[in-house]
Amino acid sequence: MKNLKELLGDRPLHFVKTGMSIMDVAKFMGLHNIGAVPVLEQSDKLTLKGIFSERDLLRRCIAKEIDLFKTPVDDVMTSKVIVVESHDTPEYCMQIMKQENIRHMPVREGNDLIGMISIRDLMLHDMIMKEEKIELLNSYIQYNG
Repeated sequence: MKNLKELLGDRPLHFVKTGMSIMDVAKFMGLHNIGAVPVLEQSDKLTLKGIFSERDLLRRCIAKEIDLFKTPVDDVMTSKVIVVESHDTPEYCMQIMKQENIRHMPVREGNDLIGMISIRDLMLHDMIMKEEKIELLNSYIQYNG
């Protein structure tokens, strides 16, 4: 059974820093084709301060007509972030996402942020696992049939 670290593979971690304008963050997300991005603060090391998603952009910015060029991402990001560990299973992560009604979660290993996992990643993994099981069952039926 795969864990989240294996599922992430060598995918790069895309992040933004506190203080960036919402417009710059939105452009960054568009450039990298990502739906959510962790917001990190630089002190002696990078620290997770929040997460900014397309949902935040729509509900907290566009709907409230906030100035995207002047407002820092810190003012509208989700600061209560649920984080999963690299050794957690995709099934566990999916359960948390359903329970909390979220679509993206940061993955950490110890104190280090190593990636972001999305509901799409988990659904793709689930689909692959089911396809493999179907193929195995079909082989079993053909062999014993």
